[in-house]
Amino acid sequence: MLNIMKDKLLIIAFIVISVVGIMSCDVDFNPNDDWSETTIVYGVLDQDADTNFIRIQKCFVGEGNYIEFAKQKDSIYYKADELEVKMYAFYDWDSTGWNINKAKDSCTFIYTESYNKPEGGFYSEVAPIFFTTHKLNPIFNYYLIIRNLKTGNIVTSHTKLVADYKITDPSGTAFGFNYSQLYGQNIMTCKWTSMTESADGEIARLFQPCIRFNFMENDEPAYIDIEFSTKVNDYIVADKTLSYIIFGENVLSQIKSKIQKRGTATRSFRYDVPAFQLYVYGCAENLHNYIDNNTSIESLTERPVFTNINNGVGIFSSRRLHINRGYTSWSNALQTEIEGYDIGF
Repeated sequence: MLNIMKDKLLIIAFIVISVVGIMSCDVDFNPNDDWSETTIVYGVLDQDADTNFIRIQKCFVGEGNYIEFAKQKDSIYYKADELEVKMYAFYDWDSTGWNINKAKDSCTFIYTESYNKPEGGFYSEVAPIFFTTHKLNPIFNYYLIIRNLKTGNIVTSHTKLVADYKITDPSGTAFGFNYSQLYGQNIMTCKWTSMTESADGEIARLFQPCIRFNFMENDEPAYIDIEFSTKVNDYIVADKTLSYIIFGENVLSQIKSKIQKRGTATRSFRYDVPAFQLYVYGCAENLHNYIDNNTSIESLTERPVFTNINNGVGIFSSRRLHINRGYTSWSNALQTEIEGYDIGF
């Protein structure tokens, strides 16, 4: 299953692809020849988020064990004083040539080392990252400039933001989070618009439904996310209704297995906030292509590495992760089924 939230895994995969690609090309070259700077960028903007991040790293070569090199901070990360990371906002009609004098807004991404990467084969202690709390606006096309202040190397890219869309079904009326019968199976039909009327931005090219189940665990708020296979939107028109059938058996199975993994606890349903929230994630075309390019394939054919970074490799795109609809009512049958699983309810 594709999941557009797995950015940490994707960037690590991209580094591996980049290094392996260098070593596997069928050409004669010396990997330890004169050094050439190659910047890796992973930035995905979300106008609903209060903070946006860009991860910037570098490829490396050298004599010896590449796995050991990858564990060294200086091998894959730039220092705090090396890079200037700025983003400029343009109207479409002013974006030709990306003359920053025509930009209508701008912001600087700030270096921080407060973000910790999960342990793995690469350097896994403090993971430097760049962030901004600047408010984004879907009327603009955003142009990224990464400048190496030591070498003068410049990396650029641009992206539009994902246009607004909304969830229309389930409607949220009485027993709003509930199932209906179809061919003997409990189903819930999730529906949403591809883009709300007259919205600014780019129509999302990839969608993924997700249900968040909020509950109390040992008197503290807790939740689990129930994820589903991705819905691809290939026919791009504004205000088109898209749908995805959610099977009740899948929802209940994930609730049971994911809560069991949390261990023994006293749990109860929440009534002060929506116990169930239906999210529909969406991403722009470039991120869709990037994700599709990094999925596993059952073929010996080698895929070219997808990138929209000029003078570097990686992805600079946009997504929406906060479009949701909450439900404060559900059927007694659904609650009875969850309570019968012996998972603390």
